[in-house]
Amino acid sequence: MNSPLPLKSGIFGAGLRAAHYSFWHKIPDLPYLEIMADNYMFLKGGPALYHMHSLAERTQVVIHGVGLNIATAYSLNEEYCYALREFCNTLNPLVISDHLCFTASPTHNSFDLLPIPYTKETMSLICDHVNIVQDILKRQFSLENISSYVSYKESTYSEIEFLNEVCQKTGCGVLLDVNNIYVSAKNHSYDPYAEIKKVNPIYVNQYHIAGHSVLNDHLFDTHDHLICQEVWNLMKWALKHIGKRPAIIERDDDSAPIDEIINEINMGNNL
Repeated sequence: MNSPLPLKSGIFGAGLRAAHYSFWHKIPDLPYLEIMADNYMFLKGGPALYHMHSLAERTQVVIHGVGLNIATAYSLNEEYCYALREFCNTLNPLVISDHLCFTASPTHNSFDLLPIPYTKETMSLICDHVNIVQDILKRQFSLENISSYVSYKESTYSEIEFLNEVCQKTGCGVLLDVNNIYVSAKNHSYDPYAEIKKVNPIYVNQYHIAGHSVLNDHLFDTHDHLICQEVWNLMKWALKHIGKRPAIIERDDDSAPIDEIINEINMGNNL
């Protein structure tokens, strides 16, 4: 097994994927490791949990989820929230986050991150749910902006304006996904720099950056490509406008060469 490239120090880290356990064990100075809560929080034992805890002892951890369904019109899944609390208590993460979206109804799971209308009514719903989550976790919770492919005529806020107000009302934070800003901006024909300029820097406590797919008439957030230069440029601008925070390279395909991931971490740490 080849040794990975040397890792430069800085604010950029990586998401934990099973295919790369053995490589990360070789690297003692990974600045940040992002753990996908849904992959580990319900495990009672086994090699995945062993590797996760072993690696988490050696670096600073952020926890990210996909299963909260914060914008559900039904009751929030408090059992999920309590399980997340127990998981977080074992790792003491710097940031805990999930997406500003809905994913499921009581009878159907979309297995996707679906956009919401940005209105006063959904604002009230999201704030109520964020307050429940933070009361259960006994920690600050953060919401991530998503990539979107449709929008609602009813919306009276942009996504970032909506997030700013949720933060102001609840004390939650923002996980700013720079690639998602870029993808949504191109899909809906607005300026990604102008959208990031709306971000209140005091609410941002983490970044994501990733690659996407270019399809015939839209961009698709796939996390299985190298980060394009336009997104790197936007990331550099965001760091200047907002400031440095833990930043995670998202690369979700298990076949991704570890050297590609480390090279992108190093590119981020050179910004």
